[in-house]
Amino acid sequence: MTIAEGWVELVQDRIEVPRSARLRLTENGLTLVPVTQAHTTTARRIQNQIEAGLPGWAAVGEFSLVPPREGYKPEPDAAALPLDQVHPGESEINEALLPFVVEVVSPESKNRDYNTKPSHYALRGIPVYLIVDVLSATWTLLTQPEDGTYQCTQSGPFGKEIAIPVADQTLTLDSSQFMRI
Repeated sequence: MTIAEGWVELVQDRIEVPRSARLRLTENGLTLVPVTQAHTTTARRIQNQIEAGLPGWAAVGEFSLVPPREGYKPEPDAAALPLDQVHPGESEINEALLPFVVEVVSPESKNRDYNTKPSHYALRGIPVYLIVDVLSATWTLLTQPEDGTYQCTQSGPFGKEIAIPVADQTLTLDSSQFMRI
Protein backbone atom coordinates (compact mmCIF):
# COMPACT_ATOMS: atom_id res chain seq x y z
CA MET A 1 0.00 0.00 0.00
CA THR A 2 1.37 3.40 -0.94
CA ILE A 3 1.18 6.48 1.25
CA ALA A 4 -1.65 7.84 -0.92
CA GLU A 5 -3.65 4.62 -0.57
CA GLY A 6 -3.29 4.71 3.21
CA TRP A 7 -4.33 8.36 3.29
CA VAL A 8 -7.48 7.71 1.26
CA GLU A 9 -8.56 4.90 3.58
CA LEU A 10 -7.86 7.08 6.62
CA VAL A 11 -9.94 9.95 5.21
CA GLN A 12 -12.82 7.65 4.22
CA ASP A 13 -12.89 6.16 7.73
CA ARG A 14 -12.99 9.56 9.45
CA ILE A 15 -15.43 11.55 7.33
CA GLU A 16 -19.03 11.37 8.47
CA VAL A 17 -21.31 10.97 5.49
CA PRO A 18 -25.12 11.26 5.60
CA ARG A 19 -27.00 7.97 5.21
CA SER A 20 -28.45 9.26 1.93
CA ALA A 21 -24.98 9.44 0.34
CA ARG A 22 -21.83 7.37 -0.13
CA LEU A 23 -18.21 8.48 -0.24
CA ARG A 24 -16.45 6.88 -3.22
CA LEU A 25 -12.89 6.91 -4.48
CA THR A 26 -13.07 7.63 -8.21
CA GLU A 27 -10.53 8.61 -10.84
CA ASN A 28 -11.31 12.21 -9.88
CA GLY A 29 -10.64 11.70 -6.16
CA LEU A 30 -13.09 11.29 -3.30
CA THR A 31 -16.66 11.91 -4.44
CA LEU A 32 -19.83 12.24 -2.38
CA VAL A 33 -22.52 10.28 -4.20
CA PRO A 34 -26.26 10.67 -3.51
CA VAL A 35 -28.21 7.43 -3.20
CA THR A 36 -31.66 7.37 -4.83
CA GLN A 37 -34.66 5.35 -3.68
CA ALA A 38 -34.58 3.41 -6.96
CA HIS A 39 -30.98 2.41 -6.23
CA THR A 40 -31.62 1.41 -2.62
CA THR A 41 -34.87 -0.43 -3.34
CA THR A 42 -33.45 -2.33 -6.31
CA ALA A 43 -30.32 -3.40 -4.39
CA ARG A 44 -32.53 -4.62 -1.51
CA ARG A 45 -34.83 -6.53 -3.87
CA ILE A 46 -31.82 -8.20 -5.50
CA GLN A 47 -30.50 -9.20 -2.09
CA ASN A 48 -33.93 -10.60 -1.13
CA GLN A 49 -33.99 -12.69 -4.32
CA ILE A 50 -30.48 -13.97 -3.61
CA GLU A 51 -31.57 -15.11 -0.13
CA ALA A 52 -34.69 -16.82 -1.53
CA GLY A 53 -33.07 -18.34 -4.61
CA LEU A 54 -29.70 -19.61 -3.40
CA PRO A 55 -29.88 -22.18 -0.61
CA GLY A 56 -26.64 -22.25 1.36
CA TRP A 57 -25.70 -18.71 0.37
CA ALA A 58 -26.16 -15.28 1.94
CA ALA A 59 -26.79 -11.98 0.20
CA VAL A 60 -24.16 -9.37 1.00
CA GLY A 61 -23.98 -5.64 0.36
CA GLU A 62 -22.23 -2.57 1.75
CA PHE A 63 -18.77 -4.19 1.67
CA SER A 64 -15.36 -3.58 0.10
CA LEU A 65 -13.56 -6.09 -2.09
CA VAL A 66 -10.04 -6.94 -1.05
CA PRO A 67 -7.20 -6.97 -1.72
CA PRO A 68 -7.00 -3.39 -2.95
CA ARG A 69 -5.66 -3.07 -6.48
CA GLU A 70 -4.07 0.20 -7.58
CA GLY A 71 -5.43 1.70 -4.37
CA TYR A 72 -8.99 0.76 -5.26
CA LYS A 73 -11.40 -1.46 -3.32
CA PRO A 74 -14.69 -1.69 -5.26
CA GLU A 75 -17.89 -1.66 -3.23
CA PRO A 76 -20.50 -3.71 -5.09
CA ASP A 77 -24.16 -3.12 -4.30
CA ALA A 78 -24.90 -6.84 -3.94
CA ALA A 79 -23.27 -10.24 -4.16
CA ALA A 80 -23.61 -13.71 -2.67
CA LEU A 81 -21.33 -15.47 -0.24
CA PRO A 82 -21.41 -19.09 0.99
CA LEU A 83 -23.01 -19.15 4.45
CA ASP A 84 -19.88 -20.59 6.05
CA GLN A 85 -17.85 -17.63 4.75
CA VAL A 86 -20.06 -14.93 6.28
CA HIS A 87 -18.27 -13.08 9.09
CA PRO A 88 -20.74 -10.61 10.63
CA GLY A 89 -18.05 -8.37 12.14
CA GLU A 90 -16.21 -7.76 8.88
CA SER A 91 -16.82 -5.17 6.17
CA GLU A 92 -14.36 -6.54 3.59
CA ILE A 93 -14.69 -9.68 1.48
CA ASN A 94 -11.95 -11.42 -0.43
CA GLU A 95 -12.60 -11.32 -4.18
CA ALA A 96 -11.88 -15.05 -4.52
CA LEU A 97 -15.03 -15.91 -2.54
CA LEU A 98 -17.52 -14.15 -4.81
CA PRO A 99 -19.18 -15.90 -7.78
CA PHE A 100 -20.77 -12.63 -8.95
CA VAL A 101 -21.18 -8.95 -8.11
CA VAL A 102 -24.01 -6.52 -8.88
CA GLU A 103 -23.82 -2.78 -9.45
CA VAL A 104 -27.00 -0.69 -9.54
CA VAL A 105 -26.45 2.31 -11.80
CA SER A 106 -26.93 5.82 -10.46
CA PRO A 107 -26.71 9.02 -12.52
CA GLU A 108 -23.28 9.69 -11.00
CA SER A 109 -21.96 6.13 -11.37
CA LYS A 110 -23.10 5.27 -14.89
CA ASN A 111 -19.72 5.78 -16.60
CA ARG A 112 -17.83 3.82 -13.92
CA ASP A 113 -20.38 0.98 -13.79
CA TYR A 114 -20.23 0.44 -17.57
CA ASN A 115 -16.68 1.48 -18.45
CA THR A 116 -14.36 1.21 -15.44
CA LYS A 117 -15.72 -1.52 -13.19
CA PRO A 118 -15.94 -4.30 -15.79
CA SER A 119 -12.16 -4.40 -16.14
CA HIS A 120 -11.67 -4.13 -12.36
CA TYR A 121 -13.96 -7.09 -11.71
CA ALA A 122 -12.64 -9.14 -14.66
CA LEU A 123 -9.03 -8.63 -13.52
CA ARG A 124 -10.07 -9.84 -10.08
CA GLY A 125 -11.42 -13.03 -11.69
CA ILE A 126 -15.01 -12.52 -10.58
CA PRO A 127 -16.95 -14.87 -12.88
CA VAL A 128 -20.08 -12.74 -13.34
CA TYR A 129 -20.76 -8.99 -13.23
CA LEU A 130 -24.37 -7.79 -13.42
CA ILE A 131 -25.12 -4.14 -14.18
CA VAL A 132 -28.67 -3.10 -13.26
CA ASP A 133 -29.48 0.23 -14.87
CA VAL A 134 -32.38 1.92 -13.06
CA LEU A 135 -32.02 4.90 -15.41
CA SER A 136 -32.87 2.96 -18.60
CA ALA A 137 -34.70 -0.04 -17.03
CA THR A 138 -32.20 -2.49 -18.54
CA TRP A 139 -29.67 -5.00 -17.27
CA THR A 140 -26.36 -6.25 -18.65
CA LEU A 141 -24.78 -9.55 -17.61
CA LEU A 142 -21.04 -9.94 -18.22
CA THR A 143 -19.45 -13.40 -17.92
CA GLN A 144 -16.28 -15.36 -18.65
CA PRO A 145 -13.49 -12.98 -17.52
CA GLU A 146 -10.25 -13.35 -19.42
CA ASP A 147 -7.23 -11.01 -19.34
CA GLY A 148 -9.22 -8.18 -17.75
CA THR A 149 -12.18 -8.40 -20.13
CA TYR A 150 -15.49 -10.22 -19.92
CA GLN A 151 -15.92 -12.35 -23.05
CA CYS A 152 -19.72 -12.74 -23.05
CA THR A 153 -22.44 -10.13 -22.73
CA GLN A 154 -26.22 -10.52 -22.40
CA SER A 155 -28.66 -7.65 -21.98
CA GLY A 156 -32.37 -7.21 -21.54
CA PRO A 157 -35.13 -4.93 -20.35
CA PHE A 158 -36.58 -5.01 -16.85
CA GLY A 159 -39.24 -7.70 -16.83
CA LYS A 160 -37.03 -10.49 -18.18
CA GLU A 161 -35.45 -13.13 -15.95
CA ILE A 162 -31.69 -13.10 -15.45
CA ALA A 163 -29.93 -16.46 -14.98
CA ILE A 164 -26.68 -16.22 -13.02
CA PRO A 165 -24.49 -19.31 -12.61
CA VAL A 166 -23.40 -19.73 -8.98
CA ALA A 167 -21.22 -22.73 -8.17
CA ASP A 168 -23.44 -25.76 -8.90
CA GLN A 169 -26.68 -23.72 -8.95
CA THR A 170 -28.38 -21.09 -11.07
CA LEU A 171 -29.75 -17.96 -9.44
CA THR A 172 -32.71 -16.57 -11.37
CA LEU A 173 -33.44 -12.90 -10.73
CA ASP A 174 -36.85 -11.47 -11.60
CA SER A 175 -35.97 -8.06 -13.04
CA SER A 176 -39.64 -7.00 -13.04
CA GLN A 177 -39.03 -6.37 -9.32
CA PHE A 178 -36.39 -3.71 -10.04
CA MET A 179 -37.33 -0.04 -9.72
CA ARG A 180 -36.79 2.57 -12.42
CA ILE A 181 -36.07 6.27 -11.94
